Amino acid sequence: MNSMQKTQQGISTIGFFMLVAIIGVGAYIGIQYVPQYIECGTVDSILDSIKKTHNETPVSSVKGIEDMIDKQLDINQLDELRESFKVTQDDGAYIVDVSYERELNLIYEKRPMKYEKSITLK
Repeated sequence: MNSMQKTQQGISTIGFFMLVAIIGVGAYIGIQYVPQYIECGTVDSILDSIKKTHNETPVSSVKGIEDMIDKQLDINQLDELRESFKVTQDDGAYIVDVSYERELNLIYEKRPMKYEKSITLK
């Protein structure tokens, strides 16, 4: 019976490195996903803004709606998504479709992340 035994205080070196590795992997994956979700939220916001603006003062042409989209993309600095927006007219209503894909480069694989949404402006 050794009454002089020391009790462990803190974390071991191996435990510390395991904790750092887990936090590092989580941060790396977060760095990949968070910007994509922010971009999706911004595109949703752009579509909501276009719908609200059209309800307040209706636009009477495809070109007018495309100009509204271009203005919102400029404001939000998403110029690379210009080609992802398609505006069509059908039975007096305008349909705005957005579809694009991003590739997430994870440690073990590359995973596509798709975004597709459509709104109808009457």
